[in-house]
Amino acid sequence: SDVAAIAKNTGIKPKNIQKVKDHLFHEEHLLDRYVDYGVPAEMQRFDSDLGIANAWKRLENNNFTPDDVQLLRHETAESWYMKRHGPGYNNAHNAASKRFPAPDIGE
Repeated sequence: SDVAAIAKNTGIKPKNIQKVKDHLFHEEHLLDRYVDYGVPAEMQRFDSDLGIANAWKRLENNNFTPDDVQLLRHETAESWYMKRHGPGYNNAHNAASKRFPAPDIGE
């Protein structure tokens, strides 16, 4: 029901909201952001993030901020990049940030 509510509240197609939900909460990605610091890349889901969870709830409850909508745009672009250029998070995040900078959504 969260996908339908967010779609209704934002005017974004449900299938696109579902893609963002899958990207953020369900799919595994090659987490390679800190390889240069000696942290090996691993295929796994994103770590839990209170800021993203709170933004998702605000989107669902129709009391969202412009940054919450920016989060949807950023994650859509990131997911698109990964599907076309491979699962690496670092390159996808950087490419997505050029057009849709990741918002500061705090906690």
